[in-house]
Amino acid sequence: MMTTGWRRIAPGFFSVVLLAALTHSSGLRAFTLNGPSWAAPSVPYSLNPANLDLPANAVEAAILEGATAWATQTNASFGFSYAGRSSHTTLTNDAVNLVIFRNASSGSTIATTYYWYNSSGLLDADIVFWDAGFDFFSGSSGCASGFYIEDVAAHEFGHALGLGHTNVGGATMYPSISYCSTGPRSLHADDIAGLEALYPPSSQSSPPSIPTGFRIVITP
Repeated sequence: MMTTGWRRIAPGFFSVVLLAALTHSSGLRAFTLNGPSWAAPSVPYSLNPANLDLPANAVEAAILEGATAWATQTNASFGFSYAGRSSHTTLTNDAVNLVIFRNASSGSTIATTYYWYNSSGLLDADIVFWDAGFDFFSGSSGCASGFYIEDVAAHEFGHALGLGHTNVGGATMYPSISYCSTGPRSLHADDIAGLEALYPPSSQSSPPSIPTGFRIVITP
């Protein structure tokens, strides 16, 4: 099992500690790959929305936005699919990719991604938000000395996809974030390059469909 997450390094700022990483750097292509990736083109994840701050529906919508940023803003050949809510609370290699909020703190860590892999690639990825240590918000207004779930989720799902940190400021996978930032939910070109390095876009395109409903008229 490997872990990665955001940790506080100053009031309002967080940093990730990587335990295993393979770095690729070239100008703006400073993204980092943790190593393993998913073998299947799509993998489901579930959410246990129980938390201390928000209604379940608000949490669900925020997690969905953070997760789908990687599918809607890139051409990568992989994506997570939402499998619905779960009552699971255990972070373990059980083939259930899970997002939970835990009524506990972990020092200065705001959220942690746990992942398991073998020679075939990633097997399981779980994300925990440390709910007792920080206040969470959803949307893009009303935040005070806390963090928007959408942005934390986007960063953590980047780790669940196999990405590490980048040194490109403003990128979703940059290792620090300020209170109430809404920047990480919008992927930077560096984030996109990193994900597409892991999951190259398909070079095959579907042939155009045969038009229907037309009548051929021959005129002299």
